[in-house]
Order: sequence, then C-alpha cells, then structure tokens
Amino acid sequence: MVRQVSRGRALGPGPTHTVFDPFSVNPIRRSLGAIVVSAAMLVAPMRVFGAEVGGLVLVVVGWMAAAVLMMSVPVLIISTVEELWRQVWCRLQPPIEELGLSPRVLRLLHRYGLDTIAAVERIDEATLMLLPNFDARARHEVLRAISLRRYAAQQRAWEAERERDARRRRAAWRAAQLPVRLARRFSDRADRR
Repeated sequence: MVRQVSRGRALGPGPTHTVFDPFSVNPIRRSLGAIVVSAAMLVAPMRVFGAEVGGLVLVVVGWMAAAVLMMSVPVLIISTVEELWRQVWCRLQPPIEELGLSPRVLRLLHRYGLDTIAAVERIDEATLMLLPNFDARARHEVLRAISLRRYAAQQRAWEAERERDARRRRAAWRAAQLPVRLARRFSDRADRR
C-alpha cells in the first residue's frame, strides 16, 4: 500500500514509519546541512587522523557520506531554483494575502481560484456578488483593500517623482552657486596675502 506524505508525516491509517521525506520541510536548509556534514565526513578523517586511520574511517563511513552528498546536491539545486521562481512570481503576481483581508474572505477567494491580486482586480463587482457565500460585506472588504493598494502605489509614485524633482532642483542650485563659491574662495586667498 502506497501512502501519501505531507510535510514529513504519513497520512492515513497504518504505520507511520513506512514513508518519510527528510527534505519536505526546509529543503534548502536541510540539504545544505547534509552537504556540509557529508563533505566534512569525507575530508576531515584524513586531516585529523592521518592517512592510515583516516583511510579506515573513510572505508567505514565514506560510502554513506558520498551517498548523502549525491542525494543532497540535486535537492539543493532544485529547491533553490523553485524558491527563486516563487519569489520572482510573487513579485510579478502578488498573492491576495498582501491585501490584508480577513481569513473568511481569503478562503472564499482561494476557493474560487482567485489567488493573485491581478485576478481579483479583473473581476467586476457583479461577478463577485454571484460567488456563493460572498456577501456585500466581503465585496466591500475586497474593493476597499484593492483601492487602498492602488492609492498606496500612486502615493509611492508621487513621492518618487517629488524626490526626483527635489534632486534636480538641488543639482541646479549647486551648479548655479558654484561660480559664486569659487569666486569667494579665490577672493579670500587674495585677501590673506
């Protein structure tokens, strides 16, 4: 009987020792730890114990360290690529959790496949009201959160534009004041002599 595994724990009836995935939780950290430990097991015995004893330790334990190393490197590479892809995707398509909605509304939106803010923005109010269990309060909460997000983005754009204008004005002022400051410096030196 094949058992389903979720986060390192077996699901369903039967003994729990049949299937266990050590990399299901924190795969990057665990695979990196396994790589470091197995590399230390391959390198350290020769350095610490010398050639004869180190060779014996490598024969006894080295095969296991090499097997763990060969298993952990692909897990580390795949997990790192997956995490990078997830970060890029969340940056391009932010999830609805960033809206700060109540858990009930989040569950409703996830249930109907609206997992990103862009997907929720594409739906009009009438369609939202047609979703089962989606009442006027939930609709108001979603629309308010989206409008606050748009306003915050617009505010950030205004502040960035205002900062760019201020930098340009400061640069123009410095450029206009430079000949005056140079003339004062040279006139001060002439007065000292």
